[in-house]
Amino acid sequence: MATILDIARLSGVSKSTVSRVINNHPHVSEDSRTRVMEAIEKLSFVRNARGVHLRTQSTKTIGVTIPVLDHPYFSPLVGMIAAKCRKVGYKIVIFQTFYSIDEEYEIYEKLTENELDAVIITHTLLGEEEIKQRVRDKVVLICNEPLQTRHLDVFSLDERDAVYSSTQYLLKEGRNHLLFCADEERTPLQQQRWEGFKQAHLDLNKTCTIQQKISGYSTIEEGLLLGDEIFSGHCNHDGILTGSDFMAAGLLSSAKKHGVSVPKEFSIIGFDNHPICLTTFPALSSIQNQTEFMVNDLVTCLLDRLGGKEFPITRKVYKGDLVIRGT
Repeated sequence: MATILDIARLSGVSKSTVSRVINNHPHVSEDSRTRVMEAIEKLSFVRNARGVHLRTQSTKTIGVTIPVLDHPYFSPLVGMIAAKCRKVGYKIVIFQTFYSIDEEYEIYEKLTENELDAVIITHTLLGEEEIKQRVRDKVVLICNEPLQTRHLDVFSLDERDAVYSSTQYLLKEGRNHLLFCADEERTPLQQQRWEGFKQAHLDLNKTCTIQQKISGYSTIEEGLLLGDEIFSGHCNHDGILTGSDFMAAGLLSSAKKHGVSVPKEFSIIGFDNHPICLTTFPALSSIQNQTEFMVNDLVTCLLDRLGGKEFPITRKVYKGDLVIRGT
């Protein structure tokens, strides 16, 4: 008996494309559809009704999207989601998007083909309408990204306010030449942080220009590299708000190497209040996220959605607090 793999080989397309054609999925090119149908006819393929029936049942598997697995924030976030899901009888499959929209599309296809019961999006470059078009009526929740939605449940930190209040703190302390650092500036999360940074300057009648924004840094190694760029010559800046505590630790190490006194000459604020903050000298100041509360609420909502409960779209926004230490 011919299988989907046989059809894929004969038609020269992927197994997922064959599956989409068989299940009348709309996102298939006419050329691919024709090739698959011709291969089916040649191989006298008979659809396995029992297999199709089984695939409509619960898989007890949740997909979780992240940009990259070794990111200092996303790795522990996913670990927390996995632990919570495991306690309630679900396993997770981690999908790295590598900041690629095409990779996102493939994950949503797996959801619509019933390979997953739901998807938790921790990072996306898409808006709600495009996500809904791809996932149709399947269960999808947003965790971390402050996406503006009407149809999807969202659990996120108030990124704008967290950066706004921390920036104002530094400005009121006399730091007048600040830098803002993002890891991937295209996301709604990073855009909200930048808006908070700019607004804090505006409300205190301080100048803020695009030259104060830098991006592409999140790890310790990248913090070291950025620090070498900032501190190797005459430093025109006196503080920075970073996107992660790991990058902040790298910056602090670089400042010491170049003889820059922290916090006397330069202030550093990290993000997430990771335990690494307590291992540096001086100890890193950081913005406390609310990951544990966010994940608990997220999984509770997920179970209710999977259980078929009807209730209004949930949007929970958590407040981040500045934890002042030695930097």
